[in-house]
Amino acid sequence: MKKLLTLLIIIFIYSCSTQKEIVKEKEEIKIEKPVLVEKEKEYNFSIEIFSKKINSNLRGLSVIDSLTLWASGSNGLIIRTTDGGKTWQEFKVKGFETLDFRDIEAFDKNNAIVMSIDAPAFFFRTSDGGKTWKRKYMNRDPKIFFNGFAFWDDKNGIAFSDPIDGKFYLVTTKDAGETWKEITNLNIPQAYKNEGGFAASGTSITVKGKELVWFGTGGLDKARIYFSEDGGNNWRIADTPMKFGNSSSGIFSIAFKDDLNGVAIGGDYKEINNSLNNCSITDDGGLTWQKIDKNPFGYKSCVVWNDFYKIYLATGNSGTDFSKDDGKSWSNIDSKSFNSISVSKNDGATFLVGDKGLIAKLKIKVE
Repeated sequence: MKKLLTLLIIIFIYSCSTQKEIVKEKEEIKIEKPVLVEKEKEYNFSIEIFSKKINSNLRGLSVIDSLTLWASGSNGLIIRTTDGGKTWQEFKVKGFETLDFRDIEAFDKNNAIVMSIDAPAFFFRTSDGGKTWKRKYMNRDPKIFFNGFAFWDDKNGIAFSDPIDGKFYLVTTKDAGETWKEITNLNIPQAYKNEGGFAASGTSITVKGKELVWFGTGGLDKARIYFSEDGGNNWRIADTPMKFGNSSSGIFSIAFKDDLNGVAIGGDYKEINNSLNNCSITDDGGLTWQKIDKNPFGYKSCVVWNDFYKIYLATGNSGTDFSKDDGKSWSNIDSKSFNSISVSKNDGATFLVGDKGLIAKLKIKVE
């Protein structure tokens, strides 16, 4: 009996030692990660005016980088700096000292091409930093009036004039402006009787990608955007809500940040402080254009996209404004009158030009 009792005690102890302890699982505590709210960028602007007396109303402007830019304007004047504005060189094309050069396209510190606007219209090119200029295009048609040109790259460009015989007149180059070829008008839509472009800054035409091109118009009937996807051979037209009704109102400038999103800007240059319908935006490559809630102040003659700072900038006789939400709303920077603004694709350097030789640099800081 004693042995049996001892055996039962041993069996009981063994069974207890081999039994696994049941541990209640701890409840998982879920910790939600904090939502990071990106601080809205604050932009601070200042304008540095270059004190240089120049007898010209400057409208053409092309910025290479923070050191090198070219500008052009009335009285046949072309200017250049290669040291950020510390010193300037002035040039005139011999025999054409009275022309009005409304647009200029610079490829580097040595190569640039300028455009005069009305009959006879000329394009001149330099390859030695402005020392000499050679004529590359001439048009004697009394109806010719070039509004601007734009280049997809260092070789391929396009220029447009007001209508001749009811259709806008366009020429293209494939060799950096050495030669120009007229685009047949068979596939260019018929213009309204009083429809035309504007040469206030040379930016009423703009390009993107390899073959996308847009130009804006105005006048009595409508303000419209002409759009081509094949380098100007075929065109479509989009109506816009922009101001029209007379020869001084319409679309003065266009800029795109990419193939789809763009801004058209303008108004009426005879109503400098009127902001009504002076801006519209597109998000479908220019097929449709919409009004915005908060327009830039007053008439604007030039708009650009600054890819370095991711903002649109617009200027005109009413001052300079900026938009950080793809053109949906605008805030004022400065009230000084300018004609053109241009941005370097290399470093975001931004310059402005205006009447009576006015030249300035727009300094941008982001916090």
